[in-house]
Amino acid sequence: MLYRKDRISCSKGAALLRTLKLREKSATNRVVASCCNSAMFMNFDDGRYWVCAYRDRFQGDLPAVQMRICTKFMPHRATFPSDIPSYSGYPMRFMAKLVAAWVPMLLRR
Repeated sequence: MLYRKDRISCSKGAALLRTLKLREKSATNRVVASCCNSAMFMNFDDGRYWVCAYRDRFQGDLPAVQMRICTKFMPHRATFPSDIPSYSGYPMRFMAKLVAAWVPMLLRR
């Protein structure tokens, strides 16, 4: 799930979170709970204003999944249910939502 960085926080156990990089110069950070080695979310060093969080880490009423993005990175033989649209990259609808979320953040600065 994607969330704006300013709208997500760790409610407890933040001291146990560790950042990992696949490559030293990568902008992508995988954040893992060191106590149980569970993936929590991904964030970015390059100015992106969103966090990619793992849906299973949330409790309560969650918003419905609206689309799958960047499916070109899935294993070759992977199949998806046809319940929601899947996109190999970033669809215009997705980018429009990101821009719409970014504008209020920019105006608050």
